Amino acid sequence: MTEHINTPELRFPEFKDIWYIKQLEEIGAFKNGINKDKNSFGHGFPFVNLNNVFSSDNINIDNLGLIDSIKKERDEYNLLKGDTLFIRSSVKPSGVGLTKVVQNNLTDTIYSGFLIRFREQKNFLEDNFKPYIFSSISTRRQIISLSSTSANTNINQDSLKKVKITIPTLREQAKIGNFFSKLDRQIELEEKKLELLEQQKKGYMQKIFSQELRFKDENGNEYPNWKNESLGDIAKITMGQSPSSKNYTEDSNYTILVQGNADLNNGYIKPRIYTKQVTKLAEVNDILLTVRAPVGKIGKAQLKACIGRGVCAIKGDNFIYYFLELFDLQNKWIKFVQGSTFESISGNEIKNIDIAYPSNEERQKISEFFSKLDELLKNQLLKVEQLKTRKNGLLQKMFV
Repeated sequence: MTEHINTPELRFPEFKDIWYIKQLEEIGAFKNGINKDKNSFGHGFPFVNLNNVFSSDNINIDNLGLIDSIKKERDEYNLLKGDTLFIRSSVKPSGVGLTKVVQNNLTDTIYSGFLIRFREQKNFLEDNFKPYIFSSISTRRQIISLSSTSANTNINQDSLKKVKITIPTLREQAKIGNFFSKLDRQIELEEKKLELLEQQKKGYMQKIFSQELRFKDENGNEYPNWKNESLGDIAKITMGQSPSSKNYTEDSNYTILVQGNADLNNGYIKPRIYTKQVTKLAEVNDILLTVRAPVGKIGKAQLKACIGRGVCAIKGDNFIYYFLELFDLQNKWIKFVQGSTFESISGNEIKNIDIAYPSNEERQKISEFFSKLDELLKNQLLKVEQLKTRKNGLLQKMFV
């Protein structure tokens, strides 16, 4: 039965038709994927797994894993253009029911038991509209409310059948789908620009800190050779100490507490909790380094903060900050934590890290160079975030 309701807040002006509600069981059929034992993997025929749906890339037969399957299975669990794969089980509630629309017929390909295939039996949905109607706020809320939680968050076919979607005519769907597809391509393009900037920065860091690339003074002369130092000899390192939990508070009149990586965002403190008891203090512009899992993540203190035992504060210049950033990018912390039951590093291990240290003038030039790159990265990240915010706002306004 078709139920008529109001139209969305924002739509293309040439469309006036009422949108209508359909339950998914009215327009298509669901089928769970196939479960296989571990010996079946790595050879045979293409296989779509959970990660292929979580990925931002389209499902492409050329980059799928392989699994043993017989013809009967490949016929029963096949994937055709327009099929939608729902994630059946996820560690996080936000992951359950996420979808990926199959863009082409996938020959001899089957899909995982952690996925559910939805195949239209009547032509109610345009393929390019499906990713957006299934990610709309209304659909996502229904999926999460219909899911169950144990160790993971799960949803089954019977629950998905109950999901209601509000849809316009096929012609309007096609226009909406094209609009959001173009916006997604724009986001993808800006994300690639951001990725290239990140790769460029890493490349420069490797060349500069290995001294393959050196700066010169204003007269074109070489700066003095870099001196080999220990980090503890050129910077003051303060290991954190956690205050008693009874002193934790949400009152922002008290001191911010930084306990680990969860309290850092894009290289700066992200206030989450405060403390009435100040044990160890990080001053403004101190470098913050995580010393417990995950080890080696860094940030800058843009304000005073109490530091817990998962963090240390380093009084050092920007050169040291970029040195530690590269140290993490090159995965050098792993030699300190290998074999440990719990990933952590000590104050002495940090102090004894070897660092080649240039003259003050060359350090200044290196810091300025990377600061400019960071500004470009910051602006590009902002551009990506603004586009994503715009998309989310439009998803709210252009769907019921």
